[in-house]
Amino acid sequence: MRVIVTVRGTMKAKDEQEAQKAHDTTFNRLSPIGRSLGSVGHAAYLNPQNRRQFLAVDSWPNLESLQAFMSHPANPGAAIAGLFEGQPDIAVWVETGWAGF
Repeated sequence: MRVIVTVRGTMKAKDEQEAQKAHDTTFNRLSPIGRSLGSVGHAAYLNPQNRRQFLAVDSWPNLESLQAFMSHPANPGAAIAGLFEGQPDIAVWVETGWAGF
């Protein structure tokens, strides 16, 4: 059962280039770990009206892969949270199998 994780929050860095550098540095550090545990995608988005507002959508093949990533000794949750002012909103969604395209 495919799993989607959304991470939404306000980037800590006020400058967009600094925010991108922080994101990309964190991504480059965590991506090999995630991929080795089954991660199948990461997409980053900014709100066009407030480019400090960030949304990421991550894809996993199942909950077990996501749980293995989040419990990894590299502490991905803390690394991700460190990109944001305050605590980001994180939600986990599972595929329904309902009609779609």
